[in-house]
Amino acid sequence: MDVERFADEVFKIDVGIRYVGIVDAQYRVLVSKMRTGIGSLTSARTERDFVSIMPPIIVDAVEKLESHLGTVESVSIRYEKALLLFQRVNELILVMSFGPEVVTPFLSRVSSETRNLADKAR
Repeated sequence: MDVERFADEVFKIDVGIRYVGIVDAQYRVLVSKMRTGIGSLTSARTERDFVSIMPPIIVDAVEKLESHLGTVESVSIRYEKALLLFQRVNELILVMSFGPEVVTPFLSRVSSETRNLADKAR
């Protein structure tokens, strides 16, 4: 697979995709790039370090439950300023980032309501 071309095709899926990182089965970074014309929230070095360190921690950890729960579709992490998505694609791990305007309605609502409950319980 031509991973550079694959990354470019991923960007074409939706304009909301800000960043694409691709890591191989040995967690070597094959691609780490921002969408053209979009400023990064971190340095290029931080992006590359993150995409090389996080997949073995996050993806390997959640895949441990596959025998009980089925194949992992994706793993998402929401920050105030970005949404990150980790997805296994064959032997590769795809990491994408989106801006905060990309929402996961049910999860966003539950997270907001649990934060409100915690604030009230103080």
